[in-house]
Formats: sequence, structure tokens, C-alpha cells
Amino acid sequence: MLVWFLFGFMCAAVVVLAAAYFKFISLQKAVFRTQHRLIICLRNRRELLPSLAWSSAAVPELEREFSYALGKMKEKCAEADTMQKRIDCETEVSQNLKKLFTGLASHEDLKKDEYFLKLQRNVLSAESKIQQCKKRYNSAVRDFNTLVDVFPLSLVARALDFDKYEYFDFEPSLDKIIR
Repeated sequence: MLVWFLFGFMCAAVVVLAAAYFKFISLQKAVFRTQHRLIICLRNRRELLPSLAWSSAAVPELEREFSYALGKMKEKCAEADTMQKRIDCETEVSQNLKKLFTGLASHEDLKKDEYFLKLQRNVLSAESKIQQCKKRYNSAVRDFNTLVDVFPLSLVARALDFDKYEYFDFEPSLDKIIR
């Protein structure tokens, strides 16, 4: 009788461990998938930076160094290899975009320029997509990190080397400045 009890307990433990492992794997894949989408959205915004730098060169209130720095940010952000470096770079891009659009807001001729208006719409679209991707990524990270923190599963997570992920957060979008 004791042998059957131990056998049943071991089988139940194996099933629970397998279920926990598959849950960790599915949440980890969700984190990777949303991270990949976020990186694509950030890359799309970075592709707009050279055009924005070119537009900022036409504004006398903005310094020439600012235009050059804005143009160079594309490479700088692409070279960010850790999450913290990427967050710092994207924060800097957001701050510079705020500075740029604040400076450009006073120019009436740019408000009528079709190229600039299209560029502005593209930036707004990219910003809203980044905000959506950021929310999805942070939600997936929250779900994974919560599972890692839950007591019996935390032991499984440590045994299988599942580590927590960092949240991705930087300055909010430009909607309030441009509109």
C-alpha cells in the first residue's frame, strides 16, 4: 500500500513539474515575442530620426549640434546591447523629440509643409505603436515575474534557471506636445 502511495505521489510530482515547466516556457515565449515586437517598433521610430534631424536643421532656434546629435542617435540606439542602455537611449530620443517638436511648433511655414506633416504623422503613429508594444511587453514580463515569485513555482524556477525580466519604461509619448 505504501509503495502505491509513493508511486502516485511521484507521478503527481512529475505532472506538476512538467506543467510548471511548460507554463514557464509559454510565458517566456510570450516575453520574447512581445520584446521582438517592441524592438521592431523602436527601430521604426529610429528610422525617422535622420529625417527629423534634417527638418530640425531648418529651425534657427535649435542648435546645429542638436541636429547632428539627433541624426547620430539612430546608430547609438542600435548599438545598445543591454536593456538599461536601450531604455536610456530611448529616453534620450523621447526627450530630444519633445525638444524638437516644441521648437518646431512655433514655425507656421512648417505647419503647412506637406512633407513635415507626413513626418509628424509618422512619428505619432510610431509613438502610439511603441506605447502599445511597451504595455504588452511589460504585461508579459509581469505575468512571468509573478509566476517566478509564487512559492512552490519559485523553487522550480530556481532549479530550472528561470530569471526575472526587467520592465521596459521610458518617457511617455509625444501626443500632448504635437496636438
